[in-house]
Amino acid sequence: MSEELIRLLVVGVAGLGVAFMAIAALGINVLPDIYTRMHAAGKAATLGVSGILLATGIYFWDASQLPRMVALILLFFITGPIATTTMARATYRAQQRFERLILRHDDLADARQD
Repeated sequence: MSEELIRLLVVGVAGLGVAFMAIAALGINVLPDIYTRMHAAGKAATLGVSGILLATGIYFWDASQLPRMVALILLFFITGPIATTTMARATYRAQQRFERLILRHDDLADARQD
């Protein structure tokens, strides 16, 4: 591929990653309760970081950085949702009351061991 095309691809993928990160920041500030905020931060930030890492791997193609970036993306896709779930469970178990907490069905009520 030509160098111009590679640069356009890098800018496009990095721009997409930055857009997802901006959506995550907006979701954290706008959404009503802690659980939906964690969902926005977990999903959109995972896609945003993945886009930036992929753009970095494409840009440094000659230094064979692409396999490292793909490995980091895979690790981030594995650990990001686990961390978000762990934080949500910790928030639930802390029994903190939030202004607009919306729970229609309590899946963790039976699993609670206090």
